[in-house]
Formats: sequence, C-alpha cells, structure tokens
Amino acid sequence: MRQIILERFNQGDLARAYDLCLAALAQQPDDGWFKHRAVLCLVRSGALERAELDFRHFRLSEASHDEDSLALGARLSKSMALEASAGQVAPLAAVAADQYHRIFSETGGHYPGINAATLYLLAGDRQRSDSLAREVLASCRSASPADAEEAYYRLASQAEAHLLLGDTGAAHLALRSAIACDRGNSMAHATTIRQLRLVMRLLQLPLPWLREMEPARPCHFAGHLFHAAPCADGVGPAREAGLACAVAAAFEQENIGPCYGAIAAGADIMVAEVAIERGNELHLVLPVPVNVFIDASVRPLGGDWVKRCEACLSSAAAILEVTTDRKLLSGQHIRFASEVAMGLARMRASALATSPVQLLVADLSPSVDPFGTAHDRNVWQEAGLRQIQVPVTGLDRYRGDNLGGADTDPDFRQVLRAMLFIDVCGSSTVADDLVPVFVKSIMSVLAQVCETIEPAPMHANSWGDGLFLAFHGVDEAARAADTLRRAFLAIDLEALGLPEHLALRIGGHYGPVHEGDDPLRKAPTLFGGQVAVASRIERATLPGSIFVSTPFAAALAMASGTEFRCEYVGQTQIDALMPQIGMFSLRAVAANCPAALDEAVSIGGA
Repeated sequence: MRQIILERFNQGDLARAYDLCLAALAQQPDDGWFKHRAVLCLVRSGALERAELDFRHFRLSEASHDEDSLALGARLSKSMALEASAGQVAPLAAVAADQYHRIFSETGGHYPGINAATLYLLAGDRQRSDSLAREVLASCRSASPADAEEAYYRLASQAEAHLLLGDTGAAHLALRSAIACDRGNSMAHATTIRQLRLVMRLLQLPLPWLREMEPARPCHFAGHLFHAAPCADGVGPAREAGLACAVAAAFEQENIGPCYGAIAAGADIMVAEVAIERGNELHLVLPVPVNVFIDASVRPLGGDWVKRCEACLSSAAAILEVTTDRKLLSGQHIRFASEVAMGLARMRASALATSPVQLLVADLSPSVDPFGTAHDRNVWQEAGLRQIQVPVTGLDRYRGDNLGGADTDPDFRQVLRAMLFIDVCGSSTVADDLVPVFVKSIMSVLAQVCETIEPAPMHANSWGDGLFLAFHGVDEAARAADTLRRAFLAIDLEALGLPEHLALRIGGHYGPVHEGDDPLRKAPTLFGGQVAVASRIERATLPGSIFVSTPFAAALAMASGTEFRCEYVGQTQIDALMPQIGMFSLRAVAANCPAALDEAVSIGGA
C-alpha cells in the first residue's frame, strides 16, 4: 500500500493518495506513516485549514520521536504565516519558529535551525533570531556534507544566517559558493532566494546583489507570420539572418532561459531555432494538435517552413496542445493558446524566483483583432512586465483566412469561459433523516453565496450536491471559488449534526467552448470537450481544495497579479479516456502578506 501511495503522490494524484491513506488508516489506525503522508497530501494541495485539522486529529504533534511529523507541523505553520494578513503574521510566525526551534534543539540540523531563526525575525524577536543564526553557523561549520546537494543546503543556510546577522558580504560569498556546488538545482536556488528576500525586506537591506544571483529568465516569444523567399512578400535569407542575430543578442542581453510560445512559420520558428541552438528549453503551446496547427499556420507559407518546424518540434522540451479540435476554428483558439503560453512563462519565473521577459519579432502597428502578436504585446504591457522587440518593418504579412474564421453554426457561438465544478465531498454518507438539514444548511448557503457573487456567473446550474458556474474570465472564477470555499468553512458541521468529514472541493478549467441553447431546458448553456475536462478535474480534487488546470492557472497568472497562488500538483489522470493533464492548487493569499510581497518581486522584477 505504501508503494502505491508514493507512486500516486509522486505522479501528482494527491486526491487518490489521500484516499488511500485514509483507507489504510481504517485498517491500521496507529500507523504514523499513513497519517504523515495524508497531511502532506493536504499541505501540497494547498488545503492548509484541512491539513491543520487532520494534523490535530491524528495527534502528530505528540509524535516527539518522529522528526518528519514534527517538521510537517512546522512547515504547515510556516505556510500559514507567510500567507496571513498583516496582523496575524507575527503570532503565526512565532508558533512556527518555536516548532522548528524544538526540532533544532533535538537534532542540531541546520535546516530547522535556520527556519526558526528567520521566523523569529518575522515574529519580531530579533534577539532570538540572532542567537539562533550564530548557532546555525557553528552547526554548519562542523558538518561534513556527503554530496553536492547537501553541500548546497549547508552553504545556503550559512548565507541566510550571515544575512540575519547583517553581514551581506559574507552572505553573498556563501550563496555564490552554494550555487557553485550544485549549479543545476534551480528550484533549490529559488527557495533560498525567496528566504533571503524575506530577510532583506525585514532588515531593510538593498536587493540588487541578490538579483544578480537569479537564474536565467523565462521568456514568452511571439511574432509575425511571413512567407519564405522567393515569394514577393517573403523574407530572404540575408534579412532573416539579420533578424536571427538580433534575436540571439536579445537572448544574451536579457539572460533569457526557458522559452514559451507557438511554432508558426516566420518569427516563431526563427526564435525557436535560436533557443535550440543556444541550448535553452523550448516549450511549445499550440491551440490545436500539431498536425492541425502545421496545416493552418506553417504549410501554407511555403518554402522549407514545415521541415524547420518539425525539427523544432523534435527538439522541444515540452509540447502542450491546449485543445483536441480537428480544425483551427477561430482566433479564440490563438488567443487562448497565447494566454496560456504567457502565463506559463510568468509562472515559471515565479517558481524560479526571477522575473519574465517577452520577446517580440514584430512591427508597432496597432491591430483590432482580439488575438495575435499585437494582442500579446498589449496583455504583457498591461501586466507591467519587461518587453523586448526586434523590429520588422515593410513586411506584407501572411494572415490566412482560416486563422479567424467565423462560427460554423448560427445557433452556437464559440467563446472563452472559465468554468467551476463544485461538490460536497462525502455527502453520500449523510443519514437520510439529515438530508433536509444538509440541503437547507449547506446547499442553500452555497446557492445564496452564488447569488451575491460579483460579477454574476454567466451560466449557473445545480444538481444534487453539485454546482456548475461559468465566468468570462479566470480572475472572476477564482474569486468565486475562494468565496464559496470560505463560506463552506464557516459552516459549523458539528452543531448541525452533520459528518465532520464533509468538505467542499472545486475544480476549475478555462478554454474555448460552444455556447447555445440546452434542448431540454431551453436556456443558454455551454457545450464541448473543455466542459468535460472541467467536470473531471473536480473529481480529482482533494477535499477542501481548489484544483485548476494548466490553462486556468496560466491565464490567472496574467490576470490577477499576486491575489492568488497556484502551486503545481502534478500530472494527473482525470479520466481513463483522457490524457494526463497538469493540475494546480489554487489559493487566495492576503494582500501584502510575505508570500504576496515575494511574488510581486519575482513576477514584476521590482
């Protein structure tokens, strides 16, 4: 059973892993490993309130001999402190600091020690923070690392300890040495940079030297389609070589790393080739399957574009087809894929604790189309993010009649919608005599909340213990999901005599759908494969959590700034007949909380 749970956990199927832990505990109620893993599933999914409830219920804080359980409790407390509103940060940080300090006292490990020291500073106890930082330095000096990763963390802890003591020079040297020990561990570097940023904000120290240590910057790229020479409006080899040199120079000057975009003929392929030649990760985001995209956006432009496109595809680190449609039906598809690509670049920058950049090979002409390079440029500018342009002038660009086609049926309209499926997990266990209580005290409350949501959902439906809501944008849907989650948490299940294990779970997805009349209800509703994806995500969501798809999370990254956090859960099989999809846990964070302040530094480069 443990091996199966670990496999589910590592593959991101947290809901299934959690259920398996509970099933195992029903047979072995005193097994600490299953208790620990169950709470870890909840922490990883962002269901912090539920995780805290289970942590207490399983009495993991009493497992004084189990370092993993104690560290889990401290980690949970730290997460809640970093997401708390201003008045709650210090007391929550003090609780987490005490937990880490107790572990450090028992083990002498630099990891719990340095966490305790920084959290004491966040709690306002500078004296205890300084004292612990000195102890951590002594612990690090006496340690003998066994491998590169251990050497990195020891030196990173030293850097943080030096910084806590106000010695920025020693911190700088220690961090440089740490990165040199384990250069490929970018995620570990990002975690350290976030910790150091927190300390520097608390001590009001300047940030510039730390920015120099950030990894290469994720990039969203886009540009115009154009014919290959010798067409009259094509770009000849000499001009294309000049454009490629300008793109390569921009890569160097901006320290560009992972690249996200499409692979249409013209600018897209040219930028992708530069990225591949330099050894950068190439992540391709396509509005339709590869073969459909090539037929619509590569093959019609002639020359050797198809051959070059296929070479880029074979070298790509990842290819995301955001729909399974057999045709590129409209510009909505292109806009959708671009929003996802831009959001993925921004999310990757956040994960790496750096800021993203957009690279455009384009002219400055305005465009009335709600999609395309000009649209991407405007969206990025509105987000206040760094933008680089390689200018192209005097180009008679290819547009293609099939890139912005009209809807195929007058009774249906293709639209982009953010969809939420919501249900009360465990409702089937409600005793029959309590069903009226359940409906009046839970479902009616949720329905009343839906009526107060602004802006109101564009579509709303219910059945049994489930709700379906659809919104124009992902930011609206995210706020609605968090409002419903909070409303459910405020319900006193025990006082109502309802099972305490009842929990709300919400699945979210974003994509192009068909809007038309329901033949039975005679009212407008949504149809299409993307609606089915949204419904399946809810089934794979952990109780107490909000899980959203990659397109939803990416679009939200471009829409909401620091209002929400989307933590990667993993690739999840949401249906036996569907491919695995990337899933994220969505969680609202308080304005100006430590987590939001760090996010603002990362995504905006402030």
